[in-house]
Amino acid sequence: MAADDRFNSRDNLVTRDNPDPVTDETSAHPMGTDIGATGGAIGGAAAGTLGGPIGMAVGGVAGAVMGGMAGKAAAESVNPTEQEAHWRNNYTREPYYQAGRTYNDYGPAYELGWNYRARYGNDFDNHESSLAADWENQRSVSKLSWPQARDASRAAWKRVDSNFSNGVGDIRNDEDTDNDEVVDTLNALIETSGDGEYGFNACVAHTGSANLKMLFRQHAARCSDAATELRGHVSRLGGEPEEGGTAMGAMHRGWVAVRGTLSGYSDQAMLDECERGEDAALERYRKALKETLPPDIHAVVQRQMDGVQKGHDEIKALRDRNRSRA
Repeated sequence: MAADDRFNSRDNLVTRDNPDPVTDETSAHPMGTDIGATGGAIGGAAAGTLGGPIGMAVGGVAGAVMGGMAGKAAAESVNPTEQEAHWRNNYTREPYYQAGRTYNDYGPAYELGWNYRARYGNDFDNHESSLAADWENQRSVSKLSWPQARDASRAAWKRVDSNFSNGVGDIRNDEDTDNDEVVDTLNALIETSGDGEYGFNACVAHTGSANLKMLFRQHAARCSDAATELRGHVSRLGGEPEEGGTAMGAMHRGWVAVRGTLSGYSDQAMLDECERGEDAALERYRKALKETLPPDIHAVVQRQMDGVQKGHDEIKALRDRNRSRA
């Protein structure tokens, strides 16, 4: 089946069997097997040189089989059906999503990311040039250029990377998690999001810049949406969701200048304050991602942290531009 046939006009993936080059099983991961086989053949042949030409040939065959099985194991720690279902359900909520785009545009980028994580290792940036080159052959019907597809591939790569850092398997199984601990983790993030909403709204009230008011409102809304989403998951797990942030909580958790008034603060000082608050939020999201979370919850927390990171970087860039003009 041609690559373009895997996506159709109804935005649905077409399923297909993947015969395994080593075991001949279907629904396998020939990419991982082929890569492992190549590496194994080279290593086996090198070891076989000690036995002369025949040893080299035997070593190459044996190395190919063993390497192929190793590559197969690595690739099959990723469940493509689960990955595709996750991204199909969530792609429109990602910070890089562009209105009007369909899953046909982003799907090939996600697939490139989750497939090639096993091939290249755990550093996306070091291998981006290879991914960019491969994108032209793997993009199927996607209308995205590589710069437009990069963030989607990175997101899928990072999601799969957590599989490898936690052992073979899809992130963590629900039965391995404790609901009370997950609820506590999510409630801590609800407080963090509430603090951010409170802090950004305080900045809205005190800045005289129309552009900054708009920026702060956007970030306050993002924090509010994050808290609402997390409350839904807490309720689903049988927990009692936190209400959100307070002035005292915001002060305690990073927004140190929120004291009921920011009237003495310049716009530059408020940008500094916002960056400080986002730094604190990022640290708490990173801490949450180190906890044992179900796959769907882990994906939500990862996506929200990516949004916080994007907001942090936007505020920092604006702060730096303002400072250079001062």
